[in-house]
Amino acid sequence: MKGQWKTVESVIAGMVILMFVAGLASTSVHVPSSADATGNRALDAVYEKGVLRQYAAAKDLSSIESEIAATGYMSGYNHSVTICNQTVCVGTAPEEENVWRSSLLISGDEYHEPMEVILYIFRN
Repeated sequence: MKGQWKTVESVIAGMVILMFVAGLASTSVHVPSSADATGNRALDAVYEKGVLRQYAAAKDLSSIESEIAATGYMSGYNHSVTICNQTVCVGTAPEEENVWRSSLLISGDEYHEPMEVILYIFRN
C-alpha cells in the first residue's frame, strides 16, 4: 500500500510541476512600441519651432504634416494629422491595423480656443 501512495504522490507532484511550467510558458510579454514616443518627440519639435500654434489655428493639416516629416523622427513610419477643437475635428484617422496616437493640447493663436493636434502613426 505504501508503494501505491508514493506513486500517487509522485504523479500529483509531476502534474503540479507541469502546470506551473505551462503557466509560465503561456504568458506573453507585450513590448510597447517606440512609435508613440517618436510621435511625441515629433510634435514637440514642431511646437518648439513655433509654427504649430499658427498652423493649428488655421487648421492647415498639410503644413503640420510637412513640418512633422521634416523633423526626421517619422522615418520608417507613415503619419496623418487631425486637429480637434471643442466641437469639430478636421482630418480623419487612418484605417490601418496598427495605429499609434500622439497628441498635444494647445491654445489658439491670438485668442483662447483650445485645440488638440493628434498625430496618427502607422506602417503599411
